[in-house]
Amino acid sequence: MLFSTITLASLVGLAASVDMSRYAADLGVESEFKDYLEELYVSAEDPSATTGFTNFFTIDGQLLVLGNTATGADEIQALKQELLPFSGEKHWNHFPNTTKVDSETSAQKTYQVLGVIETKFDGGNCSQAYYSTRFILTKDGSGSPQFITHAGNLVAYNDYIVDPPHTPTDIACGT
Repeated sequence: MLFSTITLASLVGLAASVDMSRYAADLGVESEFKDYLEELYVSAEDPSATTGFTNFFTIDGQLLVLGNTATGADEIQALKQELLPFSGEKHWNHFPNTTKVDSETSAQKTYQVLGVIETKFDGGNCSQAYYSTRFILTKDGSGSPQFITHAGNLVAYNDYIVDPPHTPTDIACGT
């Protein structure tokens, strides 16, 4: 019974963490990208997700966060764990909003997402930062972006702006 309660509480926490209510896609952003992004953020926000996060990336995919570059599954997992420890006392909540096409080639499509990330620490501290991220996805043989989650089609997840660039910040959650 205790295991069921803990599992249910964990699932409820995950379900409530990504908030897509402010998501707004510009022209050229396929409707499927919203679901892809939400699933990616659910995996990113789960401190225990290992391959459940890294399997989004191509074999030589990259996670870039403010100048820190991780290439390949092992480095990506290590950087994610450094930012969001397995211990679970730190929690992220993404609130994406403006989403647009940044660039496109015959092999890849790059999306730019602006939003807010809340960081909550067990014990009460909750602060937020503003982010700008580029997501580069591969395309299939017909030239369409690949939106199958956990399928090795994310070339790069690039948090090139996080402002302020530290946690906790001096901006309270919800402001």
